[in-house]
Amino acid sequence: MNIEVQCCGLIILALLWFFYFKQRTLGLYSERLFLTTMAFTTVCVVLDILSIVAIVNMQSIPGWLLAFVCKTYIVLLVWVGYFGLVYSSTDINDGDEQKQLVKVYTAMVLLGTAIIYALPIRYYLDGNVVYTYGPSCMATYVFALLFVLATLYKVTARGKKMNPKRRKAVVIWMIIWIIAAVIQFLNAKLLLVGFASVLGMVILFFELENPEANLDRETGAFNAHALVEYMKQLYAMNEKFSAILIVLTESTKANENDDVRQDVVMQEVINFIEKNKEVRVFKTLEKELALIFRNKEQMQEVFDSVKDWIKEKYFDLDPYYVLLQDSSLVRNPEEIFGMMHFFRVEGKKRVEERIVLLDEKQIAKMREREVVEAMILSAIEEDRIEVFYQPIYSTKKKKFVSAEALVRIREKDGRIIPPGVFIPMAESTGLIWQIGEIVFDKTCRFIKENNLREYYGIDYVEVNLSVKQCEGRELADLYIGIMKKYDLDPSNINLEITESASIQARSILLDNMQVLIDYGVSFSLDDFGNGESNLNYIVDMPVSIVKFDKDMSQAYFANQKAKFVMEAAMHMIHDMELEIVSEGVETKEQMETIVELGIDYIQGYYFSKPLPENQFLQFVSVKNSVMI
Repeated sequence: MNIEVQCCGLIILALLWFFYFKQRTLGLYSERLFLTTMAFTTVCVVLDILSIVAIVNMQSIPGWLLAFVCKTYIVLLVWVGYFGLVYSSTDINDGDEQKQLVKVYTAMVLLGTAIIYALPIRYYLDGNVVYTYGPSCMATYVFALLFVLATLYKVTARGKKMNPKRRKAVVIWMIIWIIAAVIQFLNAKLLLVGFASVLGMVILFFELENPEANLDRETGAFNAHALVEYMKQLYAMNEKFSAILIVLTESTKANENDDVRQDVVMQEVINFIEKNKEVRVFKTLEKELALIFRNKEQMQEVFDSVKDWIKEKYFDLDPYYVLLQDSSLVRNPEEIFGMMHFFRVEGKKRVEERIVLLDEKQIAKMREREVVEAMILSAIEEDRIEVFYQPIYSTKKKKFVSAEALVRIREKDGRIIPPGVFIPMAESTGLIWQIGEIVFDKTCRFIKENNLREYYGIDYVEVNLSVKQCEGRELADLYIGIMKKYDLDPSNINLEITESASIQARSILLDNMQVLIDYGVSFSLDDFGNGESNLNYIVDMPVSIVKFDKDMSQAYFANQKAKFVMEAAMHMIHDMELEIVSEGVETKEQMETIVELGIDYIQGYYFSKPLPENQFLQFVSVKNSVMI
């Protein structure tokens, strides 16, 4: 009997079954389809062998039994093609679409099954050459080829949505099957179609469905790739779930073995969690743990036990938890990962808040953040970042001698977006670097093109530096490069730093300041009186101007203590031969009082709000000519 190839295929399948169930599986839809396809393939190969045995012994067995065995074998070939088509659709179609298509495919395969069983089949036996032929076999070729071609069409026409490895594996499997079918059709003595199905299972196993590929080798938990695939499936099938992200951080770093200890702790935490068989535990690329639950009650129970267990066993750990009770609040896995990343980063900054619940309020906050970020990126791309200028009045020269450059975003409909809406977002995402560079570039161009000093009496323009910019070592080189681009006298520029910036990156900031000061740029200390005010900042920072923020200026007129503080600070700053700008002056009475105090410069709505370029030039031209 010519069953050597089939026996080899059966041995290969037995090995695949052994290695598959040797590892833990995640229960993905694609895994279930693979197992079903491999089961059908296994039965198909067994029936292939049995059909050969039956034909060889057809004189001694009933004709109906012979026909049933042989037809069932070829029917299973069509079913293997059916499962290949369904398997290839797992990445392409969403849950509802997939269900509808599966119904169509199932109707087709049932129709093919009925036709194959209804049509007659014939047998050939000549020594070791054994095969079937006839109308039933022709119908098998038609339906099997139909499924194979449909699969190839799907993975080529819509394959961009597929996992690239799945697409490659399915294409190779289908090509092998077509070649085997063509060879067997042309030479019925070569029974290769069943073995081609076995080769398809081998390809899928090693390319995609080996359970070991979903496991983290260090801990045995499921890995980050498995987390993505599992979440995609849950959303595709419209199945709700709950999730926890656990960030295992230590409150102190004791020695160089901390990384080793962290791995040990993570392993023990995983072992503790996995005692609950209903929980899926994943290790992320950031070496954090993501837990997936079927409902929030189960999540809460595990969360309470894990939190208490970690606190009792590892008192020096300071874990950070992000909890999602209801996945339906979030649109897709990508949004979940984005939120978890955001709150993970935020959690490392906020020591006091170690548990974040992703409820409707937090999710709305994140989505608003995404909208603002998209708005910033669009404004940058479409050159809708604008610079407004607020005049600064000199109490000694009795005219406007400088201005502060202030960033604005102009929406497509012409509306102006104030900085308070987008600056915090730009700071947290790093987009402030691009905004800062654009503002500085446009300010330098504006100064140069309009010759502000000679024609308008504006000696310099103040430009704000964000906290993030002050942390960058390339700041000085970048800004000097922009000034050289416009051949701008650096004395036209005054850069404003904030007290918070000087705290966070003092050494880097001082290096940048020294380079820029040597080049000819001056510096102001902005927002003095807001937050962690300390005269030591003025001592440490090589600034030439100190700016009293609006709150401090306004408090002078409302609070006797604030009045004493501001006067004392003013005298000390003047004794250090530094100049002072008082911001937030809004009335004539306030302006006159500030002038009497001897403060050098006044900035505020009493004189003017921040103005676009043309309006600023017009304002200064008119006001300075009158005041002079």
